[in-house]
Amino acid sequence: MGPIGLCAPASAQALPKGVITLTSQTPWVQSSSVPVRLGLSVRSSVPTKDLLVGVTLYTEPDESALASRDEFDATLAGQLAGLNPVDYSTFSLRSIDQAQGSVDIYVDGSELTGKVPAKVPSNQVFQLPCPARYGGCGGVYPLEVSLNDVLTGQIVHSFTTYVIVVPSTVSSQQHLRFSFVVPVGASISLTAAGGPALPRRTLNEIDTVAASEARWSKVPLTVDLYGQALLALVRSPKHARLLSTVAYAGLDTLVAGPFSAVDPARLVSSGLESDLSSQIERGQAVFANAFHLSAASDIYIATTPLDKEALAALAADGIKYAVVPEANLASVTVGPPSVVQWPYTISAPFSIEGSKVEGLQADLGLAAHLTSAGSPVLRAQQLLADLSEVFFDSPDFPNPRGVALVAPQSWAPQSQFLGAMLRGLRSSPIITTVPISRLFATVPLGLCKVPPVEVSGCSASVRSLVSPSSDDNGSVTPSQLGLARSQLAELTSVIPTGVGTIHNLEDAVLLAETAGLSPSLRQDYLSAPLVTMRKLGSQVGLPAGRTVTVTASSARFPIAITSNSKTPMHAILVISGPDLSSSPELPVVLKRGTTSLIVRVRTRTSGDSSLQLALLSPLGRLQLARVELTIRSTAISGVAIALTVGAAAVLFFWWIRSASRRRRRHAKHVAGLRKPASETVQEPAS
Repeated sequence: MGPIGLCAPASAQALPKGVITLTSQTPWVQSSSVPVRLGLSVRSSVPTKDLLVGVTLYTEPDESALASRDEFDATLAGQLAGLNPVDYSTFSLRSIDQAQGSVDIYVDGSELTGKVPAKVPSNQVFQLPCPARYGGCGGVYPLEVSLNDVLTGQIVHSFTTYVIVVPSTVSSQQHLRFSFVVPVGASISLTAAGGPALPRRTLNEIDTVAASEARWSKVPLTVDLYGQALLALVRSPKHARLLSTVAYAGLDTLVAGPFSAVDPARLVSSGLESDLSSQIERGQAVFANAFHLSAASDIYIATTPLDKEALAALAADGIKYAVVPEANLASVTVGPPSVVQWPYTISAPFSIEGSKVEGLQADLGLAAHLTSAGSPVLRAQQLLADLSEVFFDSPDFPNPRGVALVAPQSWAPQSQFLGAMLRGLRSSPIITTVPISRLFATVPLGLCKVPPVEVSGCSASVRSLVSPSSDDNGSVTPSQLGLARSQLAELTSVIPTGVGTIHNLEDAVLLAETAGLSPSLRQDYLSAPLVTMRKLGSQVGLPAGRTVTVTASSARFPIAITSNSKTPMHAILVISGPDLSSSPELPVVLKRGTTSLIVRVRTRTSGDSSLQLALLSPLGRLQLARVELTIRSTAISGVAIALTVGAAAVLFFWWIRSASRRRRRHAKHVAGLRKPASETVQEPAS
């Protein structure tokens, strides 16, 4: 029980003069002989002797219990002025302290079994009128608990809880079915490389839900678990124990969510319907492997609004049942021109217009108790009272009825709230808690096409969706996904045997589709294939800065490529150079260590030429490594030989011609020397 005492003066802190808090409460009233025990905690700067705790029980003006959920919602907002105060009693803080921080009150009425013990003071007995014409005693009654300053006569602080009076016997057929769905693992729990990185928030969610289920195992919560969070649990030896605790209440309490927390409507509207299919398939595959399941899940818990196209895509992926946000459903009216709404809570599944998928409304009013003001115990009792209002709408309806609460993804489960709620549900004579799959299986579809004139319990048979906003700010785009998958295809061609790495990177692209990611975090996951490719490239070594001397125009020389990668890498070695010709591409498989290749080149000229070596992915669009070599050719080319031969021929011809001329001149000179100088010519005789 909570403490009662003084706190620091009001002037020293930004607090009211006092606060009174509900720490425990008897949830149901079936007999007058059993007290409603209220555990109370009081903190105040006012002296204890000057404070009193007041307890007031209210009925409707006609002395009945609250007539509807609308009336109930009004009392939650503090609107008690129009109600009828049945009884009022006060308790000193000293008496509460002596009772270990609690107050006992007794509720009496004509329909309640048992009798109030004779020794109970009359100021602790609250008498219900129980008008038969308005349903008798059964129902929900507001109970205001206030902390009062005796000297000033003012209420220092107050809260409103509820006394729930239930019939002594209620058949199980009449029980209201209730499913409490807790989404777990919406926050990303895997690194871009596929390693477990479970956020503290996700671990706390699992711990809190598992501990509550272990204590109240007969009151099953439904856990909507995203595949990526489950995969992180499987891969984390440190948190392996949580894998069994997450399914403590049985596998039927788990819903296999998509791999990550995506927005189906945005994916489909962006032309990414196949990606939605991949999300569903991957999420279910993780569940099948983790829990050795053979059957696929056919339930989808919508945490974002759906449209017809998204619902059709989910149906194509095998979804048969969907829990849909209340705001995502069109109001059910009588029809034009009337705007009369359904006169009570719709408490059955329904057909969704234009779809074969059965729908169930996620009750927004029930979910509001998770985050409303007040202590966890108070909010739990208010939730039980709200559920009871749904039951008392039509307690005699012949068909089973059911409602669902889907916790917001932002809600952090609290052990104190869950403990108080599950304790109350465990002992409830009018509410049966079931997994969401059981609710769909046991509660038939609604039967009414239009709202009934009177409250009868009949629910709508068909409802239509309200299309969500088309705003796609912050969503992943097809071009982003296309680039990431193109890079992943390149990487797959490089390491075709690296199946684990490829699967992890496929998961990284799926994680990039998570709704609500920051642009920088989304880009981290989209760029994971390229980052991995660059990492592989850094593990490859080509012979940089080397000079190769060749003595012939056509030459062969070795190239040594080193790799530190444990995974064999497939690549293409592309060889090019402005003054060289060679085989343009050489397929190569690089294993760890050194791989030697023989490169053939043909030089066009002698001297130095550049040779570029580029190691590309087999598809040729991503580069792993690149270097430039120098080829030094000392061979004489064909042109040079031709020029040399030609020059020699010209020189030889010139030499022959010159020699011939010299010989002729010499012969003439010799002949001239041999002729006599005085020789005469004789004339013939006459």
